[in-house]
Amino acid sequence: MKKNNGLLQKYAVFAILILLFVIFSICAKSFLMLDNLMNLLVQSTILGIVGFGLVFIMIAGEIDLSYAGSIPLEGAVFASLLANGKPYFVALLAAVGIGLTISFIVSQLVTRFKLVSYITTIAMMFLLQGIWYVLTGGKNVFLSEEMLNREFIFGNIGPFPRIVLLYVLLFVLLYLLSEHTPFGLRLRAVGSDPESTRAAGLNPILYKTLAFLFGGVIFTIGAILTTARMSGALATSGSSLLMPVMTVAFVGQTFLGMGRPNIPGVFLASLLLAMIDNAFVLMQLPIWSVPMANGVILISAIFLANIGKNEIIQIKF
Repeated sequence: MKKNNGLLQKYAVFAILILLFVIFSICAKSFLMLDNLMNLLVQSTILGIVGFGLVFIMIAGEIDLSYAGSIPLEGAVFASLLANGKPYFVALLAAVGIGLTISFIVSQLVTRFKLVSYITTIAMMFLLQGIWYVLTGGKNVFLSEEMLNREFIFGNIGPFPRIVLLYVLLFVLLYLLSEHTPFGLRLRAVGSDPESTRAAGLNPILYKTLAFLFGGVIFTIGAILTTARMSGALATSGSSLLMPVMTVAFVGQTFLGMGRPNIPGVFLASLLLAMIDNAFVLMQLPIWSVPMANGVILISAIFLANIGKNEIIQIKF
């Protein structure tokens, strides 16, 4: 019995993923078609990439929800510069610069001024949303296919979309960095017990700042990809990602019964949510069924991961 409980704890997310894949394969027409499976992978990329940024900060013991404001703002700057005839790399560097600036400000408010990251980043989210309206006059910034070079981002290399290959590459790099390097181990130690790491000679402020900056760059990648996917910068591009990204970050913590933020968990959880969205559209289910299903999945994953445990896995910020 204990062995079975242990398997449930470790493979809860895997089990749900496989079970839903089988159900959707039977119930949703065209679900198993190659084009649809490639589209499913593409749907998971932006959600997963932004989730990587959030989890990297969570590994350091903090949380950053300002991406819901920074993504539309960075997208608007990027799109506006392209619309005004600026070179692609200039628009890209400007977006990255804004992302780093936002993340640095947030990191200093949290580490130097000792503000709670959850509240601070929510406040920053609202501030950035206001700046977006000032910058754009409240109007979405749309671009032509030629300006965005959308085909380069979403085109294929062989049978695989470039954005999926980028996603997998980013996953591998972040997994190795967070789990198999001295920096990743120190970052996790700082997130778990900053006072002990300070006594051991590490600088928690430095590591937390680096985590915020790293997350900010990843959020900017998400902003560029979101802008390219929507053919412009929309006011809702960040808020529509807020809860799904938090969901993949939290569901991912149940991966292998870890009970802690981790990159592989986000990768699997993003596939899980994208699969639900994709299959529900194919089955022509009402739009409200998707968030309801996401809520059920989150509760189920946490429940299965805690079966038979004396100490419950706590979802951590």
